[in-house]
Amino acid sequence: MINTWAQKYSSVVRMTWIQALEYKANTLVGTFAILSGLLIEYLLWKRIFLTRGVETINGFTFEALIVYIFFALMVGQLKSSWVTSMDMIESIRNGEMNKYLIRPISFFTYHFALFLGYNSLYFFSYISMCLLFPFIYPGVAFTNFGSVMGFGLFLGISVYISYGIYFIMVCFAFWLGEVRSLIVAYNLANLLFSGQIIPMRMFPESLLNILQYTPIPYLVDIPVSIALGYMGFNIWQDKLIIAVIWSIIITLIGLTIYRFGIKRYEGFGG
Repeated sequence: MINTWAQKYSSVVRMTWIQALEYKANTLVGTFAILSGLLIEYLLWKRIFLTRGVETINGFTFEALIVYIFFALMVGQLKSSWVTSMDMIESIRNGEMNKYLIRPISFFTYHFALFLGYNSLYFFSYISMCLLFPFIYPGVAFTNFGSVMGFGLFLGISVYISYGIYFIMVCFAFWLGEVRSLIVAYNLANLLFSGQIIPMRMFPESLLNILQYTPIPYLVDIPVSIALGYMGFNIWQDKLIIAVIWSIIITLIGLTIYRFGIKRYEGFGG
């Protein structure tokens, strides 16, 4: 049974790989977006460091900060599933969900497989860029095998938690006529609070005390902190347990809302 399940959804991933390879320009555009964003951050922070005349800000040297921002932008891009979410919303609104109800296909798992497949080229290109950083900035990122392993584990968890949060918001489409604005609002808030623009350790202590009780740190800040050596094995192994718990909680919440939503679903477009 497990083997059949794996074959079914791995076929979905392979199908989307073929489609993704037909549109290689998407990967080039995404890579350009990362590099252009990094250039803007580079110029901005360079000016801040020069103006203040300091070597470090909140424990970050200029070099370490730029590497952090690059990794944060990259992880932020890899975990974003808003395009998949828009397709899911349209399926609910237009009545296309009927095919998931009459076939042995999970709406949750199918779209997660689609998301992984569509973003496969981004994974390959960005991971390749990550592997170059130890040579460009020696001693700043991936200084030991533990940081590589930890980054890989938490990147996978980040992708899953992010998708789970999107899925929860998508399920509100069963009751609300328009939830795309909710996705956009979440994207903007996530961009600010997850550490993609400014490292979370630069946030006020009062805000950090609130965020640490949410899954937000696991989306960007913790994977990047592990990659850069700010979080050792003895710390992130405890964080791993909490991240898994958050993954389970978010999955259960999403599937519960989905089951209630299916009862509300009318099966026609409008």
